[in-house]
Amino acid sequence: MAEETATPESAPEVEVASTSWTDGLGEDAQGYVENKGWTGAEQMLDSYRNLEKSMGAPADQILHLPKEDADAEEWGAVYNRLGRPEEASGYEFKGPEVPEGGIDLTPDLANWAHEAGLSKKQAQSIYEKYNVRLADLGQEFETQRAEQASSDEQALRKEWGTAWEENIAAGTRFRQRFSLDDGTMDKLESALGLRGLLELSAEIGRGLGEHTMPNDREQDTGAGTTFGMTPAAAKAKIGDLTLDEKFMEQYLDGRPEAVARMTRLHSLAHPEVASSEKA
Repeated sequence: MAEETATPESAPEVEVASTSWTDGLGEDAQGYVENKGWTGAEQMLDSYRNLEKSMGAPADQILHLPKEDADAEEWGAVYNRLGRPEEASGYEFKGPEVPEGGIDLTPDLANWAHEAGLSKKQAQSIYEKYNVRLADLGQEFETQRAEQASSDEQALRKEWGTAWEENIAAGTRFRQRFSLDDGTMDKLESALGLRGLLELSAEIGRGLGEHTMPNDREQDTGAGTTFGMTPAAAKAKIGDLTLDEKFMEQYLDGRPEAVARMTRLHSLAHPEVASSEKA
């Protein structure tokens, strides 16, 4: 009897589950990948590289601005990334020192710059421009002051006429009497202007002199008056004398004293003519 050969039974087929490159990702991430249409990790990496190129900077260098209704804290984070120091004291301003008697606004400027979110570089730029402008304004003020002083002096010289030297001497007497130094005189000039200072000095200085009753000649030169005889006062005196019948009779007769007095008054009334004739 022939031996029967046993036929081995075939092994059962095992179904192998297919794997995906997104295995291990969360459900939300897998949905995102599916919506993007990425078929592999390499494609997703290429997409990210292209995104960086289009944005022109790496993600850590990208600044997202807050919305319009963002609070100060949100904007503060942006300002800090742009170079604002953590505290206002972090600004290090470099510039000219505040002159003696000047007002130092540096602490205020630091606080304002911090509130505005300025970087150190921006704040320093404003600080430098501020100091330059401040210096320019100071120079402009001194120039205007000098021009005004010159104008005041010329006007007062014309108004005082030949009494100019006498009034200046009276002003000097006032200064010497009260021992006023240059600093004090500068402060007075700043407050009153040159014209006001000269008028006040002359008035007080004359009050310090001796008081005597002037004769006709002294009266015509303004002796005993505040500013000496001014051109306006001389013209008024001429008007008075023309109404004085006794004086006019002497003047028209050519009496030397009357003629000399009228000539002297005309010289005081028109100092510019008298000056040109002397020249």
